[in-house]
Amino acid sequence: MTDTPRRLEHPNMNAQLLHWWMRDYDHVFVVLNPFFRVPGFTPETTAWGPLRSEATTPQELEALLESLGGPQDDQAPDAFDEIIKTTGQPVRWDMIAQALGVSDFRHFARMVWLWVIGAEPPDLDASLVSRIARHCRQEGLYKPEEDWLPLVLEPMLVPYLEALRLDEVTLWDETRTSSLECPVEAFHRDEPPVALMDAPISAISAPGMLLSWSQDQVTGLLAITEEVRQKADPARYLEGFWAGAGTSSLVLDQPRAPALLH
Repeated sequence: MTDTPRRLEHPNMNAQLLHWWMRDYDHVFVVLNPFFRVPGFTPETTAWGPLRSEATTPQELEALLESLGGPQDDQAPDAFDEIIKTTGQPVRWDMIAQALGVSDFRHFARMVWLWVIGAEPPDLDASLVSRIARHCRQEGLYKPEEDWLPLVLEPMLVPYLEALRLDEVTLWDETRTSSLECPVEAFHRDEPPVALMDAPISAISAPGMLLSWSQDQVTGLLAITEEVRQKADPARYLEGFWAGAGTSSLVLDQPRAPALLH
């Protein structure tokens, strides 16, 4: 078994991003996984995403599965992932913060993250989390996808990858043991979701760039060389912010606000 080169690795927990990739990349752009709408569907009528539970033992998990029984009323239809990719409408985080009148974006982003992953630390702003959840219900918005390449983000990557003059990228699983060469045209809205045979997609790479996701995160880390940045500024195509000297892999659990939001 060969070691994964650092240029393909996702940073260790709480590692400083620029230091982690300092030998391979010059910049890191933190990509916010979008909120999204799916015409004809809402989270209230069509559930989508991981089921979270406090069950920890096999007995508790078995009881949970028994309580769910057969198909649920709000169960997503077959091929809902394809529906999301082909019809999903991304919604920016800053638009929701603006709609709620929240000026502290760092605080807002942290609460979105905690809400999505179901965490309740002592400093949870329960009032803001409740407002975010209520706004999403009223607007029929789905939460940002977590853990892997979001379906709704696939078509959004096309203009950026084309601006880099790429015809092909490499898809990777979480452990970087499974990979697949994938044409950029496969990310187009009218194509099925891109996929690996045996695992979700945790990273996309090409010469001079790596876009990587990790578990319980709602952000992707786009590491690029200066040459790649000069070809195309990701901030023109994707919502997010540039990592600073102190930005760690837990980007939404930072003591200081992102330097610049796009």
